[in-house]
Amino acid sequence: MIPDLDYAFYVWTSYGLFALVMAWQFLQPRLRRRQILAELREERALRTGGYDDANS
Repeated sequence: MIPDLDYAFYVWTSYGLFALVMAWQFLQPRLRRRQILAELREERALRTGGYDDANS
């Protein structure tokens, strides 16, 4: 007996979208953290008049 594959496209599309959402949920905070740290380094450099590369 061969299983009915009428819903295969729906099921695999759902798995794919789930994987994309999970990847985004994993990566987005890390990317945002890097952006915030870069902004803070730039702000500190503007306030102090130099860029301290030793703490990055």
